[in-house]
Amino acid sequence: MASLNQRSGVLGKRLAAHLLRRATYKVTPARIDDFATKTAVEAVDELFLPTTPLYPNGPISWASGNPIFSPTDIGGGENEDLGFSVTYATAFWRIYESIADDSVQWKIIHWFSTLFVVKGNQNQYYYFFRLLKSLAFADLKTLAAKVTVDNQMLIYLNNNSNNKYSPNENYAREFLELFTILKGETIGVGNYTNYTEADISTAARVLTGFRNSYTSVDSDTGVIRGYADYNLHDTDDKTFSSAFVSSEFPTATITGANSSNDMFRELEDFVDMIFAQLETAKSYVRKMYRFFVRDTISTEIEDDIITPLANQLKNNGYQHGLILQTLLKSVHFYDEDDGDSTNEIIGGKMKSPLEMFMTSVNLLNIENSDIAAINPGQPSSYLNVFKDRAYGVLSEHFRVMGYDTLGPDTVEGFPGFYDEPGYSKNWFSANFIYERFTFGISFKRGKVRNGGTTIPYKCDMVEWVVNNVDDAPPGENPLNPQGASNASKLLDDMLTYLLAEMPTGERYIYFQKQLLGGLSPINWFFSWKEYLATNDDTNVRVGIENLYDKIMSSPEFQTF
Repeated sequence: MASLNQRSGVLGKRLAAHLLRRATYKVTPARIDDFATKTAVEAVDELFLPTTPLYPNGPISWASGNPIFSPTDIGGGENEDLGFSVTYATAFWRIYESIADDSVQWKIIHWFSTLFVVKGNQNQYYYFFRLLKSLAFADLKTLAAKVTVDNQMLIYLNNNSNNKYSPNENYAREFLELFTILKGETIGVGNYTNYTEADISTAARVLTGFRNSYTSVDSDTGVIRGYADYNLHDTDDKTFSSAFVSSEFPTATITGANSSNDMFRELEDFVDMIFAQLETAKSYVRKMYRFFVRDTISTEIEDDIITPLANQLKNNGYQHGLILQTLLKSVHFYDEDDGDSTNEIIGGKMKSPLEMFMTSVNLLNIENSDIAAINPGQPSSYLNVFKDRAYGVLSEHFRVMGYDTLGPDTVEGFPGFYDEPGYSKNWFSANFIYERFTFGISFKRGKVRNGGTTIPYKCDMVEWVVNNVDDAPPGENPLNPQGASNASKLLDDMLTYLLAEMPTGERYIYFQKQLLGGLSPINWFFSWKEYLATNDDTNVRVGIENLYDKIMSSPEFQTF
């Protein structure tokens, strides 16, 4: 029976790594070791603590060293002619923040971006993510209302042209079908159980009169938003079908607004009506489960996990953070609610390009060389950070693995986040296999795979072993090797940190052969000691890099 009971006892390395991989992008060997000593409750509570952003004012102009965007000017804070490179800058800002974030915040932000899907242009997409960031620890009802009047969303789904003279149902349809309550079983002509075609038309009337703006700022979030044009709004009351009848809305009627300001009240009432339905809560909990836990939802999971959490979500005002904490602290999240804790959840999802890149940067302890080189007194140092180095990462890593940082091609989102039945397995398609299996080459070279485009990330695996494995005291001998001189410890540590599960049997032997080649463990002991004494890493580098190559190109590395 699937259980939401809290897990007790310390996590240990395996489960600590699992939690960090699923709940954050800041997964480092040191954090795995640290979280291994914590209970699930202690670890999750820490992940929900506030953190300091790397670039709190957004991407920095390489021309001046100042923020590209000001809070009140969507065209660019300094009106600089920075061209299409602003697209790269805004995407890199999100990547840098995700890599540096110690908390669950940016994982939630990217989950939000799968709930409310847009495809952005270079300016407005930045503000869309600023909005998601500002609401990461708020509630889903507030998120739904704020996203509805976000400039990028208004434009993307044509609600900026929706008015009382010519209603446009595009956003209203997607709001119900994809963003909130979702379709249920079709039980009649135009009746999808959870709502009807007539409800879509009525919802579009609620949403009339909102327009995109370059100057209106939301007082709650500080982010630019659209404005309300009362002259274009349908001011009549709106009555929905019986599907939306509830104790809070016994007649399913939304009172029409009497002013521009009151249009936002009407919008909030409309959102409240939809969120009063348990099916809305269930849709969000299912999406949370698939994003953070597992692609498959069985009848058992629906009954024992989804429904109880949905009731909690609805009853607590859609405070998604509380629900996520309950899930991440549960024995179910660690697959310990049945007799086999290795067969369902840990290593059971395919990494998206987000996990492939950002988690790997942290696991490999790669410091961005451009960021590290910034001299605050020299604005030109930002040239590589937010412009010149961006192409190699965004185009040759994310885009070629199926993730366009400007957003998906359809309003449904990226197939790896929504497409049944495969869900995350859709990231591992024939179109992306080569790029995924050659992923590690780029970090080894500091250049894109076999090309010449430089990226600001390059790992040195011998140095990595020194920093993360070699804790041996002096005076050891080949019969009692410790630290990295112990080939088995070195192998186990690399596999533990870089893979979701420890390989066993023949597969373990395969990786062992990559490290040792034809050497015995005693030979390895002397080779490592020679390296420490002479600083000549020639002999040990071959085995360590061979092991790195095979881990990074393995099927196991594709999962988390």
